[in-house]
Amino acid sequence: MVKNKFRFGNLEFTLTKKIPTDEMFQQWKQEFFSMPEVNNYKVWLTGGFLEDWETNDIDLILTGKPNYKEVKNLLYQARIIGVKYGLLIDISHWNTEPIYIYENFPSAWGIGEGSEKFVVEKLNIDFKLFINDNLIKEVKKYKKVIEGLYRYKFTYPTKKQLTRDYKSKPILLNG
Repeated sequence: MVKNKFRFGNLEFTLTKKIPTDEMFQQWKQEFFSMPEVNNYKVWLTGGFLEDWETNDIDLILTGKPNYKEVKNLLYQARIIGVKYGLLIDISHWNTEPIYIYENFPSAWGIGEGSEKFVVEKLNIDFKLFINDNLIKEVKKYKKVIEGLYRYKFTYPTKKQLTRDYKSKPILLNG
């Protein structure tokens, strides 16, 4: 079994590489949604897990007016709970609901042949991701909003999205 060491902000963990299952996700979801702060935000499921592709992570988006301490805590806890269930959780807070992009700028979501772009302002616990001590992602322009929480802009679709065939609209998990 392949194990990968992840480092994102102050969070470091090792996970065995495996494909997430619905059972693992439901266990994660039940624990994450038991946190009272989650009720202050909408939680969206997107990405490969939703599309039923072979994927290593589960992509989630928080939306709603951010209380920075709450958002930081939720982003950390989502990942920590994920590790508990053997899941790699990829989560950030967005200033725009993903369903808005999907419905109004479909090619920016990766659907169809258009050339639309959409810029999202994200909050996340760091601007660098390391896997096995290798820098995998780095955002060059960011602003620290509080200790351990950063704001940056991200343009969709990404190069990776342009190579994929998206069919599913984002699902609101707590609406």
